[in-house]
Amino acid sequence: MRWLLITQKLAPDDQFLGFMMRWVEALAARLDHLDVICQEQRTADLPPNVRAFSLGKERGAGRAAQALALTRYLRALVPQADGVFCHMIPRYALFAAPWARLYRKPLLLWYTHRQIGAELRLATALASHVLTAAPGSFPLRTPKVRVMGHGIDAAQFPPPQPEAPPPEIVMIARLAHIKRQDWLLRAASRVAANPDAGPFRVRLIGGPVKGEPDYPARLRALTEALDPPPPVEFAGPLPHREALAALARCAIAVNLSPPGLFDKAALEPMIAGKPVIVTNPDFLPLLGNHADALYLPDDASDMALAERLAALLALSPDERAAIGVDLRERALAAHALDGLMNRIVALMHEAVGHA
Repeated sequence: MRWLLITQKLAPDDQFLGFMMRWVEALAARLDHLDVICQEQRTADLPPNVRAFSLGKERGAGRAAQALALTRYLRALVPQADGVFCHMIPRYALFAAPWARLYRKPLLLWYTHRQIGAELRLATALASHVLTAAPGSFPLRTPKVRVMGHGIDAAQFPPPQPEAPPPEIVMIARLAHIKRQDWLLRAASRVAANPDAGPFRVRLIGGPVKGEPDYPARLRALTEALDPPPPVEFAGPLPHREALAALARCAIAVNLSPPGLFDKAALEPMIAGKPVIVTNPDFLPLLGNHADALYLPDDASDMALAERLAALLALSPDERAAIGVDLRERALAAHALDGLMNRIVALMHEAVGHA
């Protein structure tokens, strides 16, 4: 089969979208040919059966120029493809839909986010299938939805390393209100105030988002205002491999994304073999017997989060590692890259058969 993929970036070192290179490689291994249209391309190292077409964002192309380039590529590539697969951005599906309909090609949309807008509603109506990671990760009700799991490449993860003292609590997320770093800082302050608590450190990995440029400064101000101030390092954004290396060394990971955000940044610590505190109930099937220690309701208090952190910090490194081993096995069974790619390609075959 020959498919067309439309995505944001081909950039292996990108902290948040570097994984798409592994998706491209894994899909190419299962398809005869894969064309990729991306807004931004920062690598030429592609499998031999893959062609990439950049819209020129890395060269400074504006929105109008990118839209013209996307239309030009769709006109040339859709007739050659068996189907079109749009990743995360509903607007891609809106651009692709007229060409897919004209040439009677299936149109697949991958979307995992709780944000709803007019573009998503229209893209859902136009798509033949909607792919998402978990039951709660697509915000609209439609019979087109197929729950696929995430696709984490375990081969990219360095082996867990001995925890360097003091134990480190790591959170990898964009510095944005929805990620709730402020909740972690308030809870960490409560842990630090406990005279029985040993030393620890919080490390926030991630950069600001365009819509909230002042949020990092607000987090720093909160840190200084808390009594006692939590022991926190603002590490900034890191390349994906460096972020994974930080997970390999940490004691505990935290992901406070609310329901509807089935965040890969919560799965990656699990596959790194680390206990991770989560607030999205879609992760409960992966927690097994550790749910009481690792899951918090979305509306839990600062004190409740502090209690979870303190209990995990009170464990020995070996006890934390044992929890991590269990989580890794469960996460890989449901969310390994090979399994996801097999499911996506099976759906591609099915979609082509019904087009």
